[in-house]
Amino acid sequence: MENIKPFKMPKISVIITCYNLGVYVKECIESVLNQKYKNFELIIVNDCSTDNSKEIIEQYSDSAKIINLEKNLGQFGAFLEGLKKAEGEFVCMIDADDILLPDFLSVHIQVHMQTSVAFTSCAQFEIDDNSTIISLNSLASPEFKNSSYEDKIKTLDEVFNLNRLNENFNVKVMDIKKYPFGTWNWNPTSSAMMRKAPLDYLLLYKTPSDWRKGADKIVFSFLHLIGGSAAISAPLMAYRRHKTNLSSANPVTGNFRYLKPSAIKLYIGYNKRIRQDVLKFIFQNYKYFCSQFNPLNVRKMILRVIFSFDRNTIKRIIKSFFVK
Repeated sequence: MENIKPFKMPKISVIITCYNLGVYVKECIESVLNQKYKNFELIIVNDCSTDNSKEIIEQYSDSAKIINLEKNLGQFGAFLEGLKKAEGEFVCMIDADDILLPDFLSVHIQVHMQTSVAFTSCAQFEIDDNSTIISLNSLASPEFKNSSYEDKIKTLDEVFNLNRLNENFNVKVMDIKKYPFGTWNWNPTSSAMMRKAPLDYLLLYKTPSDWRKGADKIVFSFLHLIGGSAAISAPLMAYRRHKTNLSSANPVTGNFRYLKPSAIKLYIGYNKRIRQDVLKFIFQNYKYFCSQFNPLNVRKMILRVIFSFDRNTIKRIIKSFFVK
């Protein structure tokens, strides 16, 4: 009798968005192609770069779907263009200047299979322009410290060998009741893996240009609202700090208080806008969301957004009046 395999492993669509990051994009692409979990597709969106990004990306035409945009759409818009081409049940949104560790996809998919959340976000370590490690304990995620593995890493090789760390990492499942809408409990963009089903609703977003930067704020906030999230303590990716990203002038890695004023103003702006933008999105598509979630659940979403202010959010709003 022929052996029949009734189940298939889920496919992951890894979307790299690139705007003038030619100096870094090759390392990023290679880190994706080097993943231990092999059932994935790579989609690279060149967001109308004016440097040598296009030439470097085109070298991977046999390994990836390549989208060359004719107009610069910004981070969120470029990601949505990639999402339209995605065939996987799960999706990753990767910045072209970051690097994934080989276990990134396999650990994320393992956590997804055990939690059923809308998205997962892992811990990160941090590197500089030259890919030199500058911190194993990033402060970028305020809610979940990476204490479970700090004493396990003794050599540089062990940073890139998570096999012996897999049984040591922790997972924190976060629902919308305990972790209110609009707060930030995750690491940045490249740390996440998202279920495509809830993510597809964002294809209805009419003005992605409003989030040319900070796409993770709108994407993670919306997904957390409708499906919750989980944080993984294992450091599965390297976040690069360099001259052109938001944290370039930050002398203490990941610490909000030391950001340059323009970055602080931008982050506070995201926190002030997120509620009105998501409410507007829901109301613009109210009938459709009601058909998908039923009217009662949609009203609950709206109320969770409106009444999501916690102590930290109120403090940030007050602080915004003093930032010029």
